[in-house]
This record gives sequence, structure tokens and C-alpha cells, in this order.
Amino acid sequence: MKLVYSFLAALVLIAQAPAFAENLYQVTLLRAAPGNLPSLIDEVSHQKRKNKGKMVIMRHSQGDHWDLMLVLPATETLPRPHRYHALADFQHDFVAETDMNWDQFKKKSDAAGLFHIEMFRAAAGKHEALLEERHMENDYFLRTQRKPNAIFVTRFGSDYDNFSIGFYSGMKEFAIDPDLPEAVFEKAAKEAGFAARSDIGFHLRRYLVGHNDTIATNVK
Repeated sequence: MKLVYSFLAALVLIAQAPAFAENLYQVTLLRAAPGNLPSLIDEVSHQKRKNKGKMVIMRHSQGDHWDLMLVLPATETLPRPHRYHALADFQHDFVAETDMNWDQFKKKSDAAGLFHIEMFRAAAGKHEALLEERHMENDYFLRTQRKPNAIFVTRFGSDYDNFSIGFYSGMKEFAIDPDLPEAVFEKAAKEAGFAARSDIGFHLRRYLVGHNDTIATNVK
């Protein structure tokens, strides 16, 4: 099984953008071969220990084309990703950037019991507008007493233009809105740039050709 892209090319990319190096991440999506998920989790956990804990492991809970998402910090010395081909029948490695450094990301991840992961493919010419919408939604979350997402922009190796990760203690925190008057939500949506609270989902969809939305648990 071949890796999806050449990490030599990724190293060139990183060398051309040193200002962003500390906020680059190596992301790996894995789908276990039938019957191998427990062994794959064990192997990934072993690799995390070898990497001195510098890995966040998220387990997909809703049956997409991958079972595990691994997020590792990447620097100018980006390592070649570990090959899980003995246990996985799908491995996709790519490089993404966020404004959250590794210490911040790891702290939020360690405290989370649940992740909300949304992965987006932008319509033609809508890449920047889509990214702006993701920041608008974070603004809305902050105005309504919710935690903002970590927003990642793909820099190499994937057709997902960007993706976001939300950090929650559990399903209750994710599913239930703060106890605020409806007027507060409406005001927050408009101040964040949306026409109304009810427009948030429609506003997002005008920029998309593809969208994967899942809940994942924290493999510690």
C-alpha cells in the first residue's frame, strides 16, 4: 500500500513557510482491516508512547470511511509517518495548519472526552469564503458562551480544504445550548456576520461541495 503523498514534498513545503512551522500538524486517517480495530488501536497507542505522548488519537463513532484520526505536531524535521499497513486497509496522511500551537492543542485534547470533527471541500473559488465562515461560526460560539473550534487549513496531501475540531467534555455539553434567551443567540449570529441564527447552516452550505461531520471519542 502506498502512502497518499510524498513527505519529501511536504518537507519542501514546510521549508518554504518557516513562519508557520510550529503550527503545522501531521494528520493521519486510518481504517482498520476487518477484525483488526483493537490491534490497530494498540499499535497506535504504542506509537504514541514512542513519540513521548506527542499524538492525539480520536476514534470515529459513526461509521465513516476511517476509524481513527491521529494528530501530531510537525516541524521542519517532519518525520515520515508510521506505516500501519499490516493492520489497516486505508491510510491517508496529510499536512494541515492551525493558529493553535501544539501545547494549546494537546491541553484542550487531553481535557476532552468528545470531539466534533467537521471536514469540508470548498466549491470552486469559495476557499477563502468558506474559511471566513468557519471563523464567523467560532465568533458566534464565543458570543453564546460556547467553546470555539480549532480550525485547520490543509497545506498538502488531501482534498479536504479545511476541517475543524471541537472539544467537549461529553455528549451533553456538545448537544445542549447554553441557557440564554433567544434574543441573545439572534444578536450573536448577526454580530458574527450571519443574517440570523437560522441562516448559519444555509450560509455554510453555499460554499461547499462536500462535508463530513462526525463525533469521535478520545483514545487515551
